[in-house]
Amino acid sequence: MSIFLPNYINKIIIFLIIILFISCSDTKVSEQNILKIERFEKIFYESDSSSISEVKSKYPFFFPDNFPDEIWINRLNDPIQREIYNEILYKYDDILFLEKLITDFFINSSKAFELTISPRLITVNTDVDYRNRIILTDSILLIGLDNYLGANHRFYEGIPEYIKEDLNPQNIISDIASEYAGKLIPRLDDYTFLDKMINNGKILYYKDICLDDIPDKIKIGYSEKKLKWAIENEYFVWTYFVENNILFNPDNKLNSRFINNAPFSRFYLENDKDTSEMIGKFIGWNIVKSFMKNNDISFKKMTETKPIEIYMRSKYKPKK
Repeated sequence: MSIFLPNYINKIIIFLIIILFISCSDTKVSEQNILKIERFEKIFYESDSSSISEVKSKYPFFFPDNFPDEIWINRLNDPIQREIYNEILYKYDDILFLEKLITDFFINSSKAFELTISPRLITVNTDVDYRNRIILTDSILLIGLDNYLGANHRFYEGIPEYIKEDLNPQNIISDIASEYAGKLIPRLDDYTFLDKMINNGKILYYKDICLDDIPDKIKIGYSEKKLKWAIENEYFVWTYFVENNILFNPDNKLNSRFINNAPFSRFYLENDKDTSEMIGKFIGWNIVKSFMKNNDISFKKMTETKPIEIYMRSKYKPKK
């Protein structure tokens, strides 16, 4: 069963408007306090024509009123849908590891913002819609497990390598954190390239404090090779930005060159294909790290600080 994403997002939001708050302790959660994930794809594919109405009653937001039951019965019997479901089940028969990761993430996020949202956690099949791997509304978090079967899975043939490298199980929690960062971290000034770098740096720093034992390469979406390039060339990239008057440039084309996910960053040099994409995010991340190291300030207060002030007080200076 695949859900219609993103066509019915508005419908989902209309149905789901309740925000639930939970308190949390300062220690790791015990087994009984781990948040549970509803396996919608399993519930659906283990149903039949006699039980589909029960599934619809429990998950009305996945079943638009103008679609007859015949549509869903046909999908139950569709061999392609069945194949996708079988691959999900094979890879994710047990998801306790994911429930633990998500629970710990919410605890850490609560400490950072003094508030935790406890959503209804549901896994789904999205027909490998990798652009919508995670969908977050006010009270529900949808996890498209078919987008995390492993970078080399046959379903992903034809997908660019820089995208496939993020379609692994360990990327799920990082993608979830990205969605929450977008909701919780104020988007202040976002005019200059420097603003955009630092706003993205705030998101990555949020992952630093909320994701336990998650490697930096997963947080930003790099391979090991790309992370190594970014670290080794940080000084030269920063010098390029300064010497070419890029930092305070408002041109949105700089996003596609240095901020957005892409095969590589575009310096318009011969060796561009050897560079790491999203290098502006990486630089912004290190500016925020330097700011937090050199200022006595809480994470929440930092998120409310304007990017230019963070830069001016960061004492950021990459090593040559």
